[in-house]
Amino acid sequence: MKNEVKICVALILSLVFLVACAPHEEEIFDVDFSFQSDKKDLEGATVKYLRKEGDQSFTAGDEQVLGYAVNTVLADLAAQRIKDVQNNLNCTIDISYYSDGAVTTNFNMGIAAGIYICDIYTGVSDTFRDSMKAGLLVGLSELGAYADFHNEDKWGKRNVLEILYWNDDAYGLIPAAWPTSSVSYRGLTAVNEDLIAAVNAEDPRDLYENGKWTWATFRECLEKYYVEEGGEVKHYALSSSGSDVGANYLLSNGIKVAEKGADGKYHSGMTNPAALEAMNEANYIFNGDLSYTVDRIGGNTRPVEMLVGGNTVLGVMHYIEYVTGNLAKQMTNFGLLPWPSGPNVEPGYMACHYTNLENVIVVPQTTPNLEATALVLDALYEPFEEYPDLDAIKDLLYHTYFFDRRDADVYIGMFHSTQFTRLGAPTNNALGEWVTSGVTPSQYIESNLEKLEEYIEEEVAPSKIAIDIVWGE
Repeated sequence: MKNEVKICVALILSLVFLVACAPHEEEIFDVDFSFQSDKKDLEGATVKYLRKEGDQSFTAGDEQVLGYAVNTVLADLAAQRIKDVQNNLNCTIDISYYSDGAVTTNFNMGIAAGIYICDIYTGVSDTFRDSMKAGLLVGLSELGAYADFHNEDKWGKRNVLEILYWNDDAYGLIPAAWPTSSVSYRGLTAVNEDLIAAVNAEDPRDLYENGKWTWATFRECLEKYYVEEGGEVKHYALSSSGSDVGANYLLSNGIKVAEKGADGKYHSGMTNPAALEAMNEANYIFNGDLSYTVDRIGGNTRPVEMLVGGNTVLGVMHYIEYVTGNLAKQMTNFGLLPWPSGPNVEPGYMACHYTNLENVIVVPQTTPNLEATALVLDALYEPFEEYPDLDAIKDLLYHTYFFDRRDADVYIGMFHSTQFTRLGAPTNNALGEWVTSGVTPSQYIESNLEKLEEYIEEEVAPSKIAIDIVWGE
């Protein structure tokens, strides 16, 4: 009986996607405006916006305004922006919030069935990957007829948005010009500044600023930062999972998930000799002679707890959200910096990665009012007058979360340098999980290269090629 039910469900889903792929008559949204005109009248149109609850600074269920907790300056600015857009464009923006993950499932299945759900939808990037591939989301090439959605300062750098590119277009955006709204990545290093002072060591942020934050210097720092008294560890030099250490070493030596070869095709970055160099160094730190300086228990929150408790000098943030959501609320003095740079890159090189983006904005193909949707979206996410550029946003971050202006520079700089490291096991394992595999780096590369190459051809190359096409490269 169970097998019969599974077959029925599979048939229903197949029919849903067939309906989505079938040609449908496009509705005409007939309003009197010109794209070149400064004043646009949407004649009372309603644009429905469905948005995910929760953000870096508060939890799901808390009252919010477009991602900002109520009774904050940014929430007030967002509320005023909604009013201004409605007045200026003569429209209504119907905004509702959701927290149940089933809403996204229903959203994707509804679009596939040709059902109107909303005009604008915000959620976590991986939930849109299949819908994007199936052609159920509106591409930037369509939205671009009404506004400049290729403005990277406003809508996100192309490397940041790579998860949302497929074949020949991009299918999602982030509100990049809005402070703290969409910063999401892994691999940032946090420093307990009180412990640095206690061991009378040079602040690693100064080393970074002076071009001395390198693998070689890092070895020396780990020995200085580690303190043992009476046979017991007083504090570690570093707290991190093996996967984060492995990923940081590879990326800090210039390795990419996929690199274009002489044949014009994309291949695994693990074939680069610099990858083996990075893997050997990671092994030396995490599994070798300096492993005693590292708290290796791992887990998403372990480095945060160790930093707050004064049990480690350095901690690698598995998710950047822990900086603003935890460290900034619990620590009296911390600093931020990238992973030390390898010999294959210039000192000061920034590198990090992500598998998911927060607050991704998509437009379903079932929206009947594409022109109104695009114009509302563009007007809604204009930079706030109070925070018109990146410097102003960094100042806000500094005054809100950090103890040094340099921390805001690193916080944003890392995000702009991030690369999408895929959702599939082959690339995730190759990036960092090999550290605890028990095999040597060369053995790992040799035994996994074939499936890595297959995965890149199927899942990575289409996104890379789309970026090349969209940006004319």
